[in-house]
Amino acid sequence: MFTIQGEPRIVEETRRRILQEFEDLEFCEDGHIYHLHGQNPNSVSSIGHRFIREPFDEQKQAERYAQRHGKTADYWIMQWRQNSFRATTLGTKTHEFGESLGYLKAGHPELIHDIIKPQYMPTYNYLAPIHPKEEAIVQFMKDMPTSMHLVLNEAKVYSGKNPQKELNLQELICGTFDMLYYYDGDGDPTKAGFMVLDYKTNNSLYSEFNQRYHKTLLPPFDDMIEEDLSLYTIQLSLYALMLQDIGIPIIDRRIVWLNNEGQYQLISVNDVTAPLRRCL
Repeated sequence: MFTIQGEPRIVEETRRRILQEFEDLEFCEDGHIYHLHGQNPNSVSSIGHRFIREPFDEQKQAERYAQRHGKTADYWIMQWRQNSFRATTLGTKTHEFGESLGYLKAGHPELIHDIIKPQYMPTYNYLAPIHPKEEAIVQFMKDMPTSMHLVLNEAKVYSGKNPQKELNLQELICGTFDMLYYYDGDGDPTKAGFMVLDYKTNNSLYSEFNQRYHKTLLPPFDDMIEEDLSLYTIQLSLYALMLQDIGIPIIDRRIVWLNNEGQYQLISVNDVTAPLRRCL
């Protein structure tokens, strides 16, 4: 476990607690599968899709698209899957840059990802951004106030840890959050607490079509529009729930939305942990 010079004791204690509580959760990169005591739990990122009213039917949509735009359905499926693969690959690389820069800023260049190391200049302790979304992360880190203290990047968590058994989810769910920071209150300890943050690299978080026709998620989230922002709201609340289950107070959940102009937008999302506890 790493430590950061000058960090509040609560940060180090919380880092140790998370790593100890969830050390038995394993993640296999090949297939992106979690393993826990012989089980393969569902992932946090998949849960929000359960509340979509009409899941995307790739074959049907491709056939319709081919009728309107020419080519074959198989052609458009190939195009969509290639675009998705490109976006996913870029997203993974961007996350690894963000994690590496966070650790570098905390004084731990040894934690820079292998894939990111070619971008590191030890002489100047400089990590070079080579994509606008990486430049957005650099700006985000520059704007980070000194009242925010890094606890962990890319930490694995799972459900079922609450000592009040009736508050635990009925199913086993796990995931990996991007960042956990401690806000020290900036002089007001009554405002202190922990924040879960997640980088997002989507071109858009919103669906104008679904907003126009008020297409919502299924209950208990039928007050939320079916769009990526809503799915990420559920995702971040699940991370918060799992941390709260081991006694870590979460005061905010934030998306760090990165764009192709080298800029970012910080978006606080609603707390939906209560309905999640009731429906899962």
